[in-house]
Amino acid sequence: MTTITFVTMDERTLASVEQLRIPITDQSAPLDWKDWYHFILMEPKSGLRVLVNLTLSGRLNGGELQLSFIATVPRELLTVELPPENTLATFGIAYPQIWETGMVSREPLRLQGRNVSLEIDGRQSRVEVQDDGSGLAIAFEAEAEATPLLVTEDSPFGSGFIGWGLVPGLRVAGELSVGDVKFPIHRDWFCYHDRNFGRFRWGEDIGWEWFVAFATCTDGRTLTLVLDRRTNRDHSEWGLSYIFVYLGERLRKIFLGPTLAINWEWSGTGVLPMRLPGVMASVFAHRSVPMPESLRVEAADERDSLSVAVNFDSAMELVLPDNRGRQYSFIEEVSGNVEVKLLLDGEMLHGRGLIYAEYVV
Repeated sequence: MTTITFVTMDERTLASVEQLRIPITDQSAPLDWKDWYHFILMEPKSGLRVLVNLTLSGRLNGGELQLSFIATVPRELLTVELPPENTLATFGIAYPQIWETGMVSREPLRLQGRNVSLEIDGRQSRVEVQDDGSGLAIAFEAEAEATPLLVTEDSPFGSGFIGWGLVPGLRVAGELSVGDVKFPIHRDWFCYHDRNFGRFRWGEDIGWEWFVAFATCTDGRTLTLVLDRRTNRDHSEWGLSYIFVYLGERLRKIFLGPTLAINWEWSGTGVLPMRLPGVMASVFAHRSVPMPESLRVEAADERDSLSVAVNFDSAMELVLPDNRGRQYSFIEEVSGNVEVKLLLDGEMLHGRGLIYAEYVV
């Protein structure tokens, strides 16, 4: 694959990425529809990491607006005491609410539920979550800056299809609250956003491996890497794998398929991870599973090469129930530190930073 350079912002592609696909007025629409908006925020200096995800599932008056909100905070930034061995604390909430009339509008996009809202208009986004029970809150505004990509709209997935688009760089400003501690969100934070949509059922023979990594080089330039590999449930089979490589806000390289070697390393014994939502944590309270501990990725073609070394230090499991039957998928949400070595156009770039990853079974 040759090196490429795209223009930074393509407004038409961005609009296609953000377009809501799920039917919003048809009360007879299929229940297996899903359409979600996913944000990752990371502050490289402190190690703070945040996930916010809003999903529309099913159909109006027969479906849900689902929230997942996870914050991982280094112990030195908290006022509560942690066990000596814990360098990080992870907090999270996840819950659904009934999708009712008036909660969703298309142009400009608006999702409005109890204690949560999302607005997207062109390059501008605004996200707010306020959960008094957990003491977790976030409010931020973001402006898309990186080259947007609409990767696929109808790839076969389970019994149906899935689409995916991404904007791996937004200028962001706002505030995160964890209990009585408030963290300003500012331009030094990295913000990633992507979209998935389609029709399939959780608990089918599906899975995926995904990450976004943000690394700063010794000369101050930044690298953003995004991996995607769709798999079956036990990850013994997969489709086309790819890593998008951004230098600053521009897409500069794509490593594809056989040029990639992706190796996850797991805990030697099963662990009981923190689980969300709470009701699923109760159902699967005794489900002990290995969790990802590290990851190595190598890629090379006739011109360029990439090496990614990851050590995960935070983990949580999201349990996703199907809305038509008693079957489930599980997302292992992990984050940690990353080292990147990239040979691009004869120049060696070396960066370190943070990574957020998912492994779905």
